[in-house]
Amino acid sequence: MNRTESLNGGVPRRWRSRWSDWRNRRGHRAATSIFARAALLAVTLTIGAVAMTGPTAEANEVDRFARSSAPGIAESARLAVAAHQAWEDTGRVSAYLVFTRHRDNAASQAAGELGLDGDEMRQAWIDSHPRKQMALLSALTQLGVPYRSRASSPGEGFDCSGLTSYAWGAAGLDLPRSSGDQIRAASSRTRDQAEAGDLVQYPGHVMMYLGIDDAIVHSPNSGNHVEIRFITKARSNSVNFGDPLSA
Repeated sequence: MNRTESLNGGVPRRWRSRWSDWRNRRGHRAATSIFARAALLAVTLTIGAVAMTGPTAEANEVDRFARSSAPGIAESARLAVAAHQAWEDTGRVSAYLVFTRHRDNAASQAAGELGLDGDEMRQAWIDSHPRKQMALLSALTQLGVPYRSRASSPGEGFDCSGLTSYAWGAAGLDLPRSSGDQIRAASSRTRDQAEAGDLVQYPGHVMMYLGIDDAIVHSPNSGNHVEIRFITKARSNSVNFGDPLSA
């Protein structure tokens, strides 16, 4: 367990208070039976993250998927999201620990794909607000999904703001639909202040920050797929960072 995640009964105090406040406001009630909870947790514990082999030259489609190691990172993100839901439903420390394991796996895989430091990226995700972690992980579950104009359909297609709307909606926050409206509704942040999960925007395009360097996840343009990349050098010094939670 990371030193910044010192536990109170196994779960960090900041997670307990932040998620408890949010769930109380939403009137959240767990309705899962003991059997269903046990089954979900057992599945989460036994399914391993899928390893991604290197790119092949069979087709451009394969290359695009390989570019973001989509299956491995997306699977770790999906397992993290499922474990977090199990923790919310049951309050079990074991479910929380499964969540942190898969979250850290996703961070390590993403860092490895981009040639970045895995420890640094894991720490950036841990230090980010819990709902930002969930928004980011939700976006990563969609790696490899095709770009589609004016779409926000999990597993089918996203445009840039459709992906950020979906991801933040999964974390319990509704964003405006257009990229410009999303960044205007968020509280402005400097690059040094930005956390993993925050918005990164330039006119006509919005992305989500991975927490270190210029790494982002986004749905880029027609003919491409949801991917992890770097902010281009041409845009690196002119992008806007925004925190949707502090709006």
